[in-house]
Amino acid sequence: MCAVGVYTGKGAATKAAVACARAVLGGLYRVFCLIPRRDEVLLFSRQANEPSRDFVVVGEHLAERGLSPVFMTKKLSARSFASYLAFAVREVYHLARCRACVLDRYDPIVSLLDLRCEAGSESTSSGASVAGSHGLPLFDEFPSEPVVVQMWHALGAFKKFGYQSLGTPESHPVDTARIFRIHRNCSWVLCSGEGARLAFAEAFNVPASRVRALPRPEYFHLREVAAGRRADGARRSGKPRVLFAPTLRKNPGSAHPLRDLRASEVWRALEPLAEVVWSLHPLEERGTAAADVSADLLEADYVVTDYSSVAYEAYLLGVRVLFYVPDLEEYRVSPGLNSDPGTLCPDLCFQEGRELVVALEGFLSGERAYPAEQLDTFASPAFDGGEFEPSCIADFVCGCVRRA
Repeated sequence: MCAVGVYTGKGAATKAAVACARAVLGGLYRVFCLIPRRDEVLLFSRQANEPSRDFVVVGEHLAERGLSPVFMTKKLSARSFASYLAFAVREVYHLARCRACVLDRYDPIVSLLDLRCEAGSESTSSGASVAGSHGLPLFDEFPSEPVVVQMWHALGAFKKFGYQSLGTPESHPVDTARIFRIHRNCSWVLCSGEGARLAFAEAFNVPASRVRALPRPEYFHLREVAAGRRADGARRSGKPRVLFAPTLRKNPGSAHPLRDLRASEVWRALEPLAEVVWSLHPLEERGTAAADVSADLLEADYVVTDYSSVAYEAYLLGVRVLFYVPDLEEYRVSPGLNSDPGTLCPDLCFQEGRELVVALEGFLSGERAYPAEQLDTFASPAFDGGEFEPSCIADFVCGCVRRA
């Protein structure tokens, strides 16, 4: 069981530990499946200690439609073996009892279990088609009991992730994905818009037909906040706020340009014109994922990031975005980019700290026009799926349950 969720380790020992975990989890699952299923939907996250707004809103809509939401959210660590084990057993129990499961991140337990599946319609004659350059079989079988819906936590598809980036320093080795069966058992994958569908299909190693453009409740919340900001132009007195928000760097040896910029103190030239706020990724700062959009972003006028999906959240809020990317050439290789700011919005990309600060000074003072059309070119394809209701994901899950 201790192998679940641990990506480090090599060789026969790792394979044996994972095989042992699969056997134990599978045995428990089969026993729990002897109990009749109920009209429940499990909403599960292992990177946060409380349900996100997305989970809460989806749960409310599910309850209105006669399904019982069950929330399981806890930041887990294999180092805390006892609590990890108890939580894993509870999850297996609920997976055996529920009709559907909604995830917001990778879940190793779902991936390792052998759920009841229907044969995929896009498999080759040998039953295994190959996706991408990693050479691993496509997950084309359809988990039907329970139906598993991956409601990924990030808007858009900025940087490559999952199976798109296997084998790069910012991702996992191909063998790790094979052993842990990362992202296996997704019946459906949801993304924010049609422009992200193919990237999400590649990232989760599923047929593109199993990816649906259905925006999360957070999307509707941000649009509401943006409308309020537009209606209240004098929402806040004082200096405008500039938020620096880097992406999570998974490899300890990777460059961290925004940290270096902070240490250089070049940014202090902005202080006469703006309130400057620094916000590292929540998994770096607190060790847990953010449940919702940060208060710092909601109060920001400008966001400076490198490759974080905060760029899409800022776009929905009407916040101006700049990209500080001195390592752009390296990042194009590891982990890679689905949307390249260097080509889509070149006048918003900066590779030198002083150049970035000068541009911000110009935007803040009004001496330089902000190229909003370039940010629109970068971000708008992530939301081009049409008009939806805030209940769209709950409606989709209910439809999956009724058809199962």
